[in-house]
Amino acid sequence: MSFSFLGLFLAFVIFLAIRYRMNNKKQQETEDSFWAREATANSVPTADLDSLQYITIPLDKFPLGFSKDPEITALETELQELADKRLLNLTGKTNTELKEAYGVANLATMQAIGEDFDRLTVILKEYAEGLIAQNQLTDAIRVLEFGVAIGTDISQNYTLLGDCYQALGQTDKIGYLMTQVENRHLLLGPSIIRHLQSLLSGDTDTEVNAPEDFSV
Repeated sequence: MSFSFLGLFLAFVIFLAIRYRMNNKKQQETEDSFWAREATANSVPTADLDSLQYITIPLDKFPLGFSKDPEITALETELQELADKRLLNLTGKTNTELKEAYGVANLATMQAIGEDFDRLTVILKEYAEGLIAQNQLTDAIRVLEFGVAIGTDISQNYTLLGDCYQALGQTDKIGYLMTQVENRHLLLGPSIIRHLQSLLSGDTDTEVNAPEDFSV
């Protein structure tokens, strides 16, 4: 009985030792691969950032000055400041990927460009909420559609846009919005889709139309 138990115990210890060695080997391979990729990224030639196609904020389509609310005016000021900056959607890009694409000398610049884009997506959502509060749904749609066009990953941008479409009887555009969400594999994509589907409940119009403003 004791011999059998000792044999099982030794087999378990051997199994753990093998598993530990395998895990260490995989971890070492992962680290080696990372540092090899880093070394390659650090030697990538510096890219010409002036040749990139940056995002342009369509301020002429936004109802700037519609409110005297300090919070709204602050958002508009930020939008105007961001309009003068270089903007790119770099969401999800690691520093290694940025160096591989643009060169190590451009890393800090690209990080700033990505941070400005992230700030823009937040401002667009907040600005649209201010417009909705003033019942300016058509203007809110323009702002939110621009957010979708540049690939925002803020879930409220999509749900608020769906709400505005429904409120204005433009439910035919919700189906198109759903395809945008599905194609982008957003983290909260399933919950966004459920919300948009709920807006279509009882709607017999199955036509799917793309909004005119889905462009950058």
